[in-house]
Amino acid sequence: MRAALLFALLVGVLTWLPVPVLAAAPLSVKVVAEPAHIETVLGGRFMITTEITNTGTAPSGEILAHLNVASIEGSVYVDPEDWSPSRSQQLSLRPGESRKLTWEIQAVNAGHFAAYVVVVPFGDKVAGKEPLMISPLVDVEVATKPTLTAGGALPVVVLVPLLLGLAAAGVFFTARRRGSDR
Repeated sequence: MRAALLFALLVGVLTWLPVPVLAAAPLSVKVVAEPAHIETVLGGRFMITTEITNTGTAPSGEILAHLNVASIEGSVYVDPEDWSPSRSQQLSLRPGESRKLTWEIQAVNAGHFAAYVVVVPFGDKVAGKEPLMISPLVDVEVATKPTLTAGGALPVVVLVPLLLGLAAAGVFFTARRRGSDR
C-alpha cells in the first residue's frame, strides 16, 4: 500500500512538471566563400560564390543563406540592400550534399568592406536559439572613380579653346596664302 501511495504521488508530481522542449538539432553545414579578395571601383559589379555543404548525417531541413556587407573601416554607412537586391536564398540539403550559390553585388560606397553569408535554420519550427553558420569574410576594396576636379579641369578649359584657335588660324592663313599665290 505504501509503495502504491508513493507511486501515485510520484506520478502526480511528474504530471505537473513542465515538459522539456527538445532543442533542434544543431545546424551541420560548412560555408565557403570565393574569391577571398576583390578589388573594384565605385559602381563596379562583381560576384561572390558560396558553397554550402551539409556535413551532418541528417537532412538540413529548410535553411536560409543570407548575404551581408559591412564596413571594416566603421566610418562608412552600408545599406546592404543597395549593394544587392537579392540577398536571401532558401534551400535544403541531404547529408553530404553541396550547393553553390552566386551573389551579384554592386559597390555603392568607396572604402574597405567585408561581404559574408550567414546560414540559419528556416521555417515554422525555428525557436530563435539555433546556432548560425557564417562564411569566411570576403575582403572587398572599393576605390573611387577618378573624376575631373577643378584642378584637372583648368588645363582642359584653357587648352581646348587655344588649340581650336590655333587650328582656325592655321586654316585661315593657309587659305589666304593659296589665294595670294594665284
